Amino acid sequence: MNSLIRFFTLRFDRTFSGHGRTQFAWLAGVLLLFFGFIYLISWFFSFPEPTDTPSSNSGTEVPMGRLLQLICLFIDPGSVANVPAELRWFSLIVAIMGLLLFTGLLISVVSNMLERHVERYREGNISYPLEKHVVIIGFDEMVPMLVLQICTDPQYEDCYILIQSVQPSSEVRNRIHTVLDTEQEKRVLVLHAQRNSTEELEKLYTTSAREIFLIGESNEYDHDSLNIDSLQKIVAIHRKKSNCPRITVSVLFEYQTTYAAFQVSDLAEEWRKQIDFHPFNFYEEWAKKLLVKRHYGEENAKVEYPALDREPITWESDRYVHFVIIGMSRMGVALGVEAAHLLHFPNFCRDKRLKSRITFIDADADKEMNFFRGRYRHYFDLSLSYYRNMEQIEKVHTILPNQIYGKEVNFLDIEFEFIKGQAETPEIQQLLAQWAKDPQQELSIAICLNFPPQSMAMGLYLPDVIYDQNIPVFIRQETSSALLDMLNNRIKKESLNRYSHVYPFGMLTNCFDLDRHSTRRAQLVNYIYDFKNKYKSSPAACPSESELLDGWNKLQVALQWSNLYCADSVDLKLRSLGFGTTPPLRLTSEQIELMAEVEHNRWNMEKLLLGYSKPTPEEEEKCKDNAVRKEYKTKRFVHTDIRPYYQLDEGTKEYDRCISECLPLIAEQ
Repeated sequence: MNSLIRFFTLRFDRTFSGHGRTQFAWLAGVLLLFFGFIYLISWFFSFPEPTDTPSSNSGTEVPMGRLLQLICLFIDPGSVANVPAELRWFSLIVAIMGLLLFTGLLISVVSNMLERHVERYREGNISYPLEKHVVIIGFDEMVPMLVLQICTDPQYEDCYILIQSVQPSSEVRNRIHTVLDTEQEKRVLVLHAQRNSTEELEKLYTTSAREIFLIGESNEYDHDSLNIDSLQKIVAIHRKKSNCPRITVSVLFEYQTTYAAFQVSDLAEEWRKQIDFHPFNFYEEWAKKLLVKRHYGEENAKVEYPALDREPITWESDRYVHFVIIGMSRMGVALGVEAAHLLHFPNFCRDKRLKSRITFIDADADKEMNFFRGRYRHYFDLSLSYYRNMEQIEKVHTILPNQIYGKEVNFLDIEFEFIKGQAETPEIQQLLAQWAKDPQQELSIAICLNFPPQSMAMGLYLPDVIYDQNIPVFIRQETSSALLDMLNNRIKKESLNRYSHVYPFGMLTNCFDLDRHSTRRAQLVNYIYDFKNKYKSSPAACPSESELLDGWNKLQVALQWSNLYCADSVDLKLRSLGFGTTPPLRLTSEQIELMAEVEHNRWNMEKLLLGYSKPTPEEEEKCKDNAVRKEYKTKRFVHTDIRPYYQLDEGTKEYDRCISECLPLIAEQ
């Protein structure tokens, strides 16, 4: 008996609390069951026979006398007055039950359905068959600003934006509400679901979407693994549909190690048929925004960042860039690596002592240095680096390159320095002041501590000479730049003050950029290489979008990143030749040769940071065989062209010259 009661009550509770159609099914079942019971009892009573009066329309008799009368009694209590006296008590019971069951239950079911529907919408449990929409999977602090960018970007027109998240839908809508106006909010739909469920991913209709942003949720310890799992399921969904168009998927990786792995690891061929894969990392994106794009925000809220070289460093210049990063946090490391990709100048070609210097200052610099050197071991195999412990007032300790490379080392134009100590101590403050007074250095300071208020305090209380010399100080903030914007008066356009060269960066609300400016330039770089390889000359004009995209999609991921880093360096190269925002029509042969050497210096650094290594003397001998050299490059990431420019053969130099000759063409894009 208990099992039967549990079976029926549990089944009732589950189904009746579900969708409206199940509630209707229960209502119909109860009504039919009760009405069938009444119909059987009615045979104990004598009902009037059907009338012989023909119907005015059909000419037939009125059908179903007993059944029709019971139905009328059941749905219309007024029919009780028309029944014979001996049936009135029975008819009254039928009418009362009709009022309770039919009218009462019907109204409650319909109202409950409406309430449930509204509740399901508010909770994000309703999916819609959308088309040409933008899908954002996951929700964190950067998503509201991403939605605002999409809403204000003309290329997205009036498409819907579907956000899937495990967070309460009401909270997602409230946070979106703070950045959107009423009309923009109408474009946003929220779906409460897990991103690692195929069934729930299918509700996003990604096969008919125009773009996907796979962000993930905040504070997940396995964030990157879940994003890859979700991406794998999306690809499987798209593969099932025939003639499914290739879609752009931007995937956020929280950890730089994962991000770096996807810079050199190619996707499976089947995946590339379904998606156009764009990995990105919050810290790397901000490093590019600060050092390459050099601005954030739009219109009245736009903040321009100064270049690290300030005034162009040309062939004749005796200055060098010194970038000091206080705090070896993830943001600090990302800035240091991006600077190493970027800071390559022509005066190093004249004087090998004029290297760009990147200095890390951290209380745990000895431990962090070991992690950093291990991650980029192939760079440190070839270059001197420096370490000093300010707590013990030690002299600078020089860390030598790997001895297996013999004398073929220290030809790179970037050097790293690691200083152990608290940045607020008198010793380090004095060291910062000393650097600020050095006329040969172009000093810039980035404060990247993990606790934003501590970064703010550090940035506002540096030695006076730093503010007097207008040395840029970049302070990592987490949520808002309002305080620093007010202190430096940039928004008010007032005259310069003590903090006019203090800049906020790293805010969670200003990260991802929708524009593909750098991607288009990188596609053009790839086209130039292909053109040179095919026709043995440089192209004179930019090809069509389809031709650029076709060549780009065939490229390995590692080569795509190589072209992206090359494209990022274009503006700085033209600056170092003395050109401003307007590129020249063409470069002279001397300028082309100089920029070819600068490009190769940059390329050396890029390959080493991406995980390639220089061949040892023994590997050099083996790589004289073309087949072995190709295998070493593609499978072991050993590249024989990692060497000084003057050691390259003329054929290889021609590719550097080709890119340099096309700098004006790339800059136009």
